[in-house]
Amino acid sequence: RKPDTFDFLGFTFYCGMDGKKRFYRCRVKTSSKKFRSKIRAMKEWIKTYRTMPLEQIFKTVNAKLRGHYQYYGVTDNTKEVKSFLRQTKWLLFKWLNRRSQKRSYTIDTFFNGLLRTFPLLEPRIKVSLFYR
Repeated sequence: RKPDTFDFLGFTFYCGMDGKKRFYRCRVKTSSKKFRSKIRAMKEWIKTYRTMPLEQIFKTVNAKLRGHYQYYGVTDNTKEVKSFLRQTKWLLFKWLNRRSQKRSYTIDTFFNGLLRTFPLLEPRIKVSLFYR
């Protein structure tokens, strides 16, 4: 029987198959409770500071993303880290469109224009839990 899952330091540890489906091993992902709270905190920050200059907003969001990647960027957690980036992009799109009464960006101008001008950091796995 598989061991139960447990949460520790913002991660959920669970038992899953290895890459070749040969045996079970400990796997790690971001705790859903922590993930929701981090998304909520990012939303509140963007909502509060959406009137700042765009360059400053993206610089600060990149710093927040970098910190998130450095803490949660561990083996087996790629999906959750990419999901955090995707959610952050949509939050930026939503709240930057509410800077005036008129819609500022379409999906195309935001993702192909603004995100090319001010690129967000792409997630990378920073820590391998199993290999050196």
